[in-house]
Amino acid sequence: MAANESGPVRLDVQAAVQATEDADKVRTAIEQIFPQSIQKNLHFKTTKLRGHYHNPIFRIETQLTQQALVRQTISAIGQQLPSEDRNQLAQTFPSRVNTKGHLFLRLDKQEAYQGRIRIINRGDSIRLVIRFSGRKPTLNEIETSCREFNLI
Repeated sequence: MAANESGPVRLDVQAAVQATEDADKVRTAIEQIFPQSIQKNLHFKTTKLRGHYHNPIFRIETQLTQQALVRQTISAIGQQLPSEDRNQLAQTFPSRVNTKGHLFLRLDKQEAYQGRIRIINRGDSIRLVIRFSGRKPTLNEIETSCREFNLI
């Protein structure tokens, strides 16, 4: 990757645990999206929330800030994505990047628990925010980086 290009430098991951779900299984689903060599280094934070009807909800989150680990994880996700998911990401790419240059993805929580990476647009998901280097990376720079990591 050229020095002036934008590459992934941080990965934020979170998922909600509904009252009917097992928090350990949700945590396992999150761990499954990371390469096995990185899983042991993850630190999780759990926050208790209240749902619309005052039902208990927990948010489990983790993040990677070491650039090499972020890139290794993004590369592993890209390698596991089915081609139809990559095509979907390519078609919807501009709507997944905010004005700060952060890329937003949702992975199917149930599929992740089974060790598979699948993109979903709503529902029961693991939310990823990929942050890129550069002051404010352009959409083109982020797209180029995502192609290099086989996300699109």
